[in-house]
Amino acid sequence: MSRRRTAVGAAALLACLGAAPALWAWEGQGMIDTVPTAALVQPGAGQPWTQTEFTELTAQGALSDSQSLGSGLSLSGTAWAMADSLPSGDPRVTPASKVDLQTRLLELKLSWEAIPGSLIWDVGKKVIHPSSGFFRTPLNVMSRGALGNSANISGSAVGTWEEGWIGTEVTFLTGPASFSNFFSPRLRWTGSTDQALQYVTQQQPDFQDLARVDLRLGEADVRLLGLLSSGGPGSADPDVLATLGAGVDTNVGDAITVRAEASAAQSRTRLEVTDAATLQTSTQTVSWAPSALAGFTWTNADQLSVMAEYWYNGLGLSGAAYTRLIDYTRTRRSSLGSPAPDVMDQFGTLTAAQHYGFVRVSGKIDDSLSAAAWTAMNLQDPSGLSAVVLTLTHDAWTVNASAMDAWGSTRTEAGLLPMLWRIDLQVSLFL
Repeated sequence: MSRRRTAVGAAALLACLGAAPALWAWEGQGMIDTVPTAALVQPGAGQPWTQTEFTELTAQGALSDSQSLGSGLSLSGTAWAMADSLPSGDPRVTPASKVDLQTRLLELKLSWEAIPGSLIWDVGKKVIHPSSGFFRTPLNVMSRGALGNSANISGSAVGTWEEGWIGTEVTFLTGPASFSNFFSPRLRWTGSTDQALQYVTQQQPDFQDLARVDLRLGEADVRLLGLLSSGGPGSADPDVLATLGAGVDTNVGDAITVRAEASAAQSRTRLEVTDAATLQTSTQTVSWAPSALAGFTWTNADQLSVMAEYWYNGLGLSGAAYTRLIDYTRTRRSSLGSPAPDVMDQFGTLTAAQHYGFVRVSGKIDDSLSAAAWTAMNLQDPSGLSAVVLTLTHDAWTVNASAMDAWGSTRTEAGLLPMLWRIDLQVSLFL
């Protein structure tokens, strides 16, 4: 019954996407995503972990438009909606209605070109993405993360759809340089208001002020940024904290692009394991948590492309501290019903260590079919995630099929991930 209702919801969502552009001349994308997965789950407190296979089905869509209002004014926006059969990613936790519905206004901004070619003022809601990284993005210091639960088949750090921040930005352009400042105020409201607005926008618990400089130096694009935030993204610290960053992109000949980024965030906290055997942890504050990326992309005349990146994670662990983290996670998993905190959760997928690598090879098989293979590696274990992807394009339709698995022993980060394997099928329609 739940699958049938989800399929009906998906069909209705795509039908709406098809009708709206015809009426309003908006651009749109609809996507149905089917993800069979095998994972380790604990059926209940005190019960052992067992392998479970389940399938998540999601239907997502977005509509966007940009209209000129005259006198240097323009209005643009993007709205997003999703129907999800398993929003928790856990077959034991399903929505009461069997289908979880979400909507969000991703962007809606009014732009005024006060001085043509020199001074631009934006107000409203917008996504801020100064980073050019693929696997990780040290300069995306104001990223909210992807909405929805669709599988990320490309391995990229930035998801398909992401919600922006409500604020205002002023940009000044002169010669080979541009200077901008984006201010996002603190927006908080009561629980009842939050319940009413959850389908429109999220709260903004901290104010943020991001200054950015972009320079063109010869063949290189250089970015400098500084962020002031009350607590910083994800931080409970009420003080005003800073994040600093710099990045460069440049071409080497006609086939190679080289990129490098680095940032440092002030006063970040993490849980550290003090005793793995007794599941004891402590909280540690990192005065300045650095993050750095270096990589290149090579593309030949036949569109064969090779990408490689290295990422340094200053909040990650190494040496004896990392060994205790792995031992702690193994002990916690074997201790049925343990109330100890899941320390690995604070890091997310493949972010517990300090050193990571990413490699992606892609190319065209013919005019409509392309293939890619990628792997994200924990260089300290080693362990990682690997995937192969096939993409078929026909007119406005795109079909993506992928298979992903985690590799590494049970004494590695990826070897301790709940996911065992995952198959993904995405069907997208661009309007």
